[in-house]
Amino acid sequence: MTVDLLITAFASHTLSLQRVGAKLGNNVDSYLVEIEDEVNKVFVYYKNKNLTTKRIRKIEQQINEIVKEKLKSYTSQLKVEHKKVGKEEIAFSVSILNSVIESGNIKFASPSSAQVSAAAVASPIKLGKNSYVTYTNMMTQYWQKWTAETDAIVKQGFLEGGTVQDIQSRVMQSFGLEGPKSKTVLSRAKRSARSIAITGTNHYANQSRVMFADSNDETLKGFRFISVMDSRTSTQCRALDQRVITENVSKFTPPLHPNCRSALIYEIAEKYKIDDSDSKRPSNFVVDGASDTKKVSSDSTYYNNLKKLNAKDQDLVLGPTLGKAFRKMDNPDKFAKLTIDSLNNPLTITQMKQKDNELARILRAQASG
Repeated sequence: MTVDLLITAFASHTLSLQRVGAKLGNNVDSYLVEIEDEVNKVFVYYKNKNLTTKRIRKIEQQINEIVKEKLKSYTSQLKVEHKKVGKEEIAFSVSILNSVIESGNIKFASPSSAQVSAAAVASPIKLGKNSYVTYTNMMTQYWQKWTAETDAIVKQGFLEGGTVQDIQSRVMQSFGLEGPKSKTVLSRAKRSARSIAITGTNHYANQSRVMFADSNDETLKGFRFISVMDSRTSTQCRALDQRVITENVSKFTPPLHPNCRSALIYEIAEKYKIDDSDSKRPSNFVVDGASDTKKVSSDSTYYNNLKKLNAKDQDLVLGPTLGKAFRKMDNPDKFAKLTIDSLNNPLTITQMKQKDNELARILRAQASG
């Protein structure tokens, strides 16, 4: 049906958006290199001077301003790029819908870039259970957090004492690019930038679809939730795959957590639907320790495809306890519904056991056995 064609198109498009988000996250690299270079220059300037209290405060202030300016500049550029994503998503929607709707020649109303941006800024982003942030605050919190962390490292360096060269060495190893890559503050700031870039990209893309559907409600009658078909997909996104949504859309609009890759696609009015049962969507589960990239039916669900894997690969996704229960239950669609709560939050195994349903009984029996 038309919906299968949309799933095929949007599943591939979602992969493209992930690459866009990752690229935007990597754009922070040049800003981080500039931070390291300019901080080093500050230390070099003062290396032959006496470290008076006034000079120490001056050094701390200069470094703080460098970091703040560079990271604020990065988030400002990221906001510009996300606005472009929202604008381009509207054009993509028009193009895809015109290509899959048999009637053709439908005049779609297109929200402006400013309208999409206003919706994206106003709509909260879910970070976890009962935890939300606005897009603007997410950007502000980024540069504030990493500016504060670098400031703390510099202050600690001066507290430990020594020559300017001694302090410079300690500081740069702690937060610069010279130290262990997984632990330095700038390496962690890079990972954090990638997270907000990916999350923000998905947020703008999905908010543009919500706006577009609202503007074309005679043709578009709701949404379908599509998750990424691989071994890294979160519990709530796995459970919601293929869920049709006609009300309370905000409850289901990705991102549902940081780095969320899921998408809403359009549900089209019945009179515009055509039959096409051969469309495919990409999947990339880990099978026998390696990525198994292939196409699967567009109308299949995440858990129906997981069912086709062997027990070891299922356990890689679910864990051994839940994997065993999944096989015992042998009902992927029902299993999906019982792994999240009414607000789409993932349930822990302990919480699942406390319910009065088939999955709970299986889990309790496994624990007692």
